[in-house]
Formats: sequence, C-alpha cells, structure tokens
Amino acid sequence: MDDRPFSLQPRTAPQQGPRSISEFIQRANAQPGGFRALNWADVRRELEASQNGGGDHDVDMTGDGSEADSETAETKDIAAAREEILRAIHQTHQISMFALDFVSLLLSKENPALAVSTLSPGLRDMVGIGTLGATMLNAPTPVAQSRVPDHKMVSIGKRLMDLNRAADTALATSKRLQREIDLETKYWSEVLGVGEGGWQTFRLPHEPQTLGVKFGFSNTAPEFKASGIAPLRRAEDGSVRLEHGVMGRGSKRIQVKILEKGVVVGKSSLPPPLPPDAPLQDRVKESRDTVFAQELWYEVNREARSGLDDIVRIGKSTATYDLDPATSISLQLVTLGEEDATAEQQTGPQDAWADAVSVILGLLLTNAHRVNELKRSEPTFKKGPTPPYFILRPLIAYHRYSQSVQKCAEFLTALISVLRSAGVASSVAMREPPLALSPGNSRTVTPASTSLATLLLKPPAVHFDLTITPTSRLRILLKPALLSGASYAVSMLPPLQQPSQPPHSTAVNPLPAFCPAASEDYLYLPQLVTYLCEAVPCALAAAYFERAVTLPGRQRAAAAAQATQDDSAADQEGGQQQGPREGEALWGMDVLGKGIVDLDTGGEYGVHFDIVREEHDGDHKAAGAGRLELRVKADYLEPTAGEGEMVGGVGGGGGGGGAKKVHREWRWPGAGESVGVVVKQVLSNGPVE
Repeated sequence: MDDRPFSLQPRTAPQQGPRSISEFIQRANAQPGGFRALNWADVRRELEASQNGGGDHDVDMTGDGSEADSETAETKDIAAAREEILRAIHQTHQISMFALDFVSLLLSKENPALAVSTLSPGLRDMVGIGTLGATMLNAPTPVAQSRVPDHKMVSIGKRLMDLNRAADTALATSKRLQREIDLETKYWSEVLGVGEGGWQTFRLPHEPQTLGVKFGFSNTAPEFKASGIAPLRRAEDGSVRLEHGVMGRGSKRIQVKILEKGVVVGKSSLPPPLPPDAPLQDRVKESRDTVFAQELWYEVNREARSGLDDIVRIGKSTATYDLDPATSISLQLVTLGEEDATAEQQTGPQDAWADAVSVILGLLLTNAHRVNELKRSEPTFKKGPTPPYFILRPLIAYHRYSQSVQKCAEFLTALISVLRSAGVASSVAMREPPLALSPGNSRTVTPASTSLATLLLKPPAVHFDLTITPTSRLRILLKPALLSGASYAVSMLPPLQQPSQPPHSTAVNPLPAFCPAASEDYLYLPQLVTYLCEAVPCALAAAYFERAVTLPGRQRAAAAAQATQDDSAADQEGGQQQGPREGEALWGMDVLGKGIVDLDTGGEYGVHFDIVREEHDGDHKAAGAGRLELRVKADYLEPTAGEGEMVGGVGGGGGGGGAKKVHREWRWPGAGESVGVVVKQVLSNGPVE
C-alpha cells in the first residue's frame, strides 16, 4: 500500500480455478469416475482444444455418458460464468463511479471548474458543489485554539510524570543494584575467607554457574566421595548457604564410653552444636567432622563384621569391646543437640581415657587414608575393592599387649619378692626401647601423628632380664599379638661376674641343661608362668649344689652350729669344695633337677625346691598367677643324744652317738631363716656311711 489515506480499488473477483491440490482433487472426484478415471491423453487433448479457441468441447474425460448430457452441462456452466462476469463488471463500475463522485466533490471546493467535468449530474443537483472540503480538518477553530495552552500543560505534565516515573525507576534500580552489590560483596567475602582458610573451592561439574567447596578426603571410601562436596549458594541476606545433605540430619560425632560392670564411668567430650548464624568456615569444618565421624563409624562396623565378630559386639547403634570381665569400651555415633548427647554429663574418673580413645580412633582412620594414598602411588597398584581398615585391631592389640606387659611385670615382681624374702639375691629389670620418630631425611619430616599411628600399629617390644641366681639368668621378650596380647620368647643370658671369682673363671648358666626353654614362643602368660615355676627350683638347686659341702659324721654338731651364720658366709665357705672323703655323704642333683639328694642312699636324704602358685579359676589363657610360695622340703638326720650315745641304730664313727631321720618343710614368705641357712643345715646333717 502507498501513502493514500484510503483505497478506491475494486475488490478482486473470486478465482475460478482450484486454489490447491486438494481442491483440484475434490473437483475431479465430483466428475463421473472420480480422480482415478482421469488420464493424461484426454486432459492434454482438452487443453489443446481450449487453447485453439474451438474444437471439440464435448471431450469425454471418463469415456462414459452421452454427448447430449455433456453439451447440456457445458452450456449451463458457460451461462453461469457469463452472469458472474457481468455482475463483477457492474459492481466494479459502480464502485468506480462512487469513488469518482467523492473525489470530484472534494475537489469542487478548491477547483470547481475541473471537478464539475467529472461530477455526476445527480450528485450535483442533490448536494451541490463546494459543500465538502478536506482542508477544513486542519483549519484551527476558536475552541481548538483555546485548548492549546491546556494541551501544552497536559503535555508538559505528562512529560514530567514520565520523567518522575523514569527517575523513580532509576532510583529503584539503583537501590536494587546497590543491594545486589552488598549481597554479592558479603557472599564473596565469605567464599574468599573459606578459600584463604585452606578449603578448596571450584565450580560444580553438574552446575557450572554454582560454586562448591570440598571438605572431604581424597582417599576416603567410595561411599563418602559425594558427601565431601557441598554447593555454596547465596541466601536472601547475602550469606553463604552451605547445602550439605548430610548436615540436614544434624552434626555427628563418635562418642566413647568406658563402662565398669555396666555403669558408665567415663565419656568422651562432645562439642556443642553450631548456631545457624555461625561463620562459614566453622560450618564447613563442622561438615568435615560430620563426614569424618560417619566414615569412622562405617569403617568400625565393617571391620568388626569382617573379622572381629567374636571380639567386638555390634548392636543397633553401638559397638562394644570388653577389656576385661569388668571393663568394656562402647562406641556410638551420636547427633549433637539431641537429648542423649546434650544431657548434662557428670565428670567421671575415666573421661580422660575416653577422650584419648576417641582421638586415637580418628588418628587411625587418618593413617588409613594416608596408606591408601601411598598404595595408589605405587606402580604395581591394582584397582579393586578396598579391604577393611585396621582401626579396632590396633586398639585392641595395643591394649591387650599393655595388659600382657603389666601382668608379666606383676608376676615377675611377685616372684622376685618371694625369692628375696627367702634370702636369694634375685632381681628383674624391664627394658623398653625409647619412643622415637620414624626415620626421615632432611627433606622429608615425618609428622608426629604418623609416628604415633606407627607406634599403635607396631608397639615396641619389651623384654625383662630375670636374674634368679648370679649364674641362672634369662631374658623374656614380649612381642605384640592380637588374640593373646603378646607372645613370650625366652632366651638364656650369661652368668654375672662375681667379685670373688677369678678373672678367667668360666661360669656356665645351668638352666639350658636342667630346664631348657621351648624353641617356639609361648603364646599365653600361663605357659610362661609354668616354665618359670619349673626353672626357679632348678636354678636354686644348681646354685646350692655348687655350695654343698659334705661333712663327716663326727662334725655334724659343729656344722649345725655353723648353719646359723649368715648366707654370705655360707656361700664363701661353700666356694672351696673338696672331694668326698671316707665317712662323708656323696651329694648329687636329682632326676628332675629340682633338688640335691644323697646318691648313696638313692635319694632318701636331701633337699627339694618348689614354686607353688594358687591358680585362678577360669580359662587357661587367663593371666594365671595367684599367690606364690617358695617351698623347701628336706629329709636329713637330726642328732638325738650326746656324742658316744647310740640312738636309732645309726652310729657315728668312733663315738657311738645317735640320730633320727627328720622330714621338714619351709615356706617363704613366712619362714624366719633364709633358704641358704636351711640348705646348709640340711646338707651338714646328711647321712654318714
């Protein structure tokens, strides 16, 4: 369309032919035979006939029907088309005349001479010329001129209103932008604070437009990989909203409880729950601690069910390990803020112990992460399921090992106390290697936590040097073991050098000959106790056999008087031995090596040593030693009359004195005299041929 104000063109006549393929098919189907009866030859023949202006108009498109019917139908179509064309021509003529009269009437105002020639007489007579003009639309009128100032004021007011609206919009936009700047500043300040605090921030893989923070551990179990990442979304007040799914159920911690006969005597301390407005760094750390506690609880359950089901009891929400029949340790995953976790705790005597166990559990899990990292760095590393971590095993083994060391020390102390009460110069010394950091070079320094974890996994071996007598000495080496706590290896030590011995004297430890230790380690303390209770009598018998001095019968009275001297004097006298003379008893070791007997009488007279203990009731794996006693049993002759008198049918040489056989027993602690005096008295009153 051009710039004309209105259109005077006639309407377009309706199209006679089909406007689309579908309409053409409809028209063809209306013919006899339908669309399928058409053929290209008939259509082309009819088209050529219509182009030549003549020809046969009675083409039978279907090949059926009579020529008369075709002629009648075609005649009707031509008449209808002629009438329609005439109507369209008449309508177009009328519209054109109306348009010409309208334009001529408008021009009659400005140029009547030109307009009269085209104006129809009927309209001129009815309306007249110059009665309609288009220029009157732009001509100012008094009413319009009076409204011009009002229109200007309205226009100015409208502009002012638009300016005020634009100013208000700009001010609101400025405020909104300033608020957005403040919110973004607050958000990014917290995010930068988290990054400066050492936490790793990055774009989330599935949401590149969102920042996230990683507070988990790279070497954690696959089940907790996704739990160590949380998006940092902006809250309405501009603060960072840490969307951590795990934290939606509250902060978690592992609580350790020490129970004695079912009564809680110690609890590990729990931190208070964080307030909702806590700093972001504290919330990230709280999420890290929660994930760590959940993984620790998961690994404790996995380890307990995979190999410690006969040692650790797993309940609905607790894992319990019995330290001894009266004391146990219970682990539980608790939620901070709940009634049980936040209840006022009474300080118990074992709270420090519970806190130490809680710290050790976390240290062992961290060490397991470090071990996983080292394994992955090895060239021979093969991917596969991660085996259960050693968390409870080192704790149980270390505790049992400590108990074994303590019980072994208590038994040896009790044994030495009994021997010393009998006047035997025995001693025991405990040797433990000093704690030291793992070896490292100047470039790499092993953290103290790693060294402590290594100490828990491999406790240092402790050994006891036991001196029964100066010549009978042995060493007991304790090695950590999970089930029994410790295994015990016994080895022999060389005798001590005595001041009274010559410089080149070669003293020999008699225990390998009379009571050798087992070639394999003793797995339980009662086995070691049984061996020591056999070794101590052999050591005493060997020591006093070296001091045995056989006396003739006529010297028995003097020997009995001399037996009241101290043990050191008796040792000096026994250091120089002479061979048996005629009329003297011949002493020797018995078959078991626990006594000194008269060989001539087949062991009827002599002295025997024994260590007796009161065993505990229960399993043979228990620590095993009750009250210890050193018992000495003797059979000897005791004079019953003066010299020259015959008693009991046993006569001395030349004097005719008498004696009777006596059986006596001494027990330490409790006996008043020393075992050395008793032995000398017995050996001095031995039988005489």
